[in-house]
Amino acid sequence: MSDSRQPPARPWPKLGDMTNVIFEGIEPTDLREVLASGVDQGGNPIQPFIDADGGWPMRCCLADSLPGDEVAIIAWSPFRWQGPYRETGPIVVHTNGCSSTWQAAALPEEFDQRPMILRPYGAEHSILYELVSPISAGSGLNAAVGALLERPEVAEVYGRNVRGGCFAFVARRA
Repeated sequence: MSDSRQPPARPWPKLGDMTNVIFEGIEPTDLREVLASGVDQGGNPIQPFIDADGGWPMRCCLADSLPGDEVAIIAWSPFRWQGPYRETGPIVVHTNGCSSTWQAAALPEEFDQRPMILRPYGAEHSILYELVSPISAGSGLNAAVGALLERPEVAEVYGRNVRGGCFAFVARRA
């Protein structure tokens, strides 16, 4: 059954010069603090495990996990502000050091292979509902984020994984 409230698919531009966008996961200092506390932002004990298969979308390094990585699923809020739109949800992080970066000028290809929902926020930290965008796997995630950030009313874009609903990244103008 079709949901008539679903926004139409958008013809996103091809990925061009993305130097004006910065994608971020979790700041390393924030991650170290929560891991050192032993309790996530939802009050749950952090329970590391060894990833046998790899492929978890990591929020500490904007990459997929590799077999043998020590990881944990933790409750996290990516929002640096308080208010009614601030949410906490599950994410996966490395618990024993991370070899990659938490910031990038473009997302790795594996991010584009998952369906995402892009939620743009204005400067007053409210969702710009008319611009919330479902993005199909393989349809140009980097370009879609760039197109949203070209709009003057958009201050930040938060990406969420459709399948798990978890935070994937935040994007801002560089």
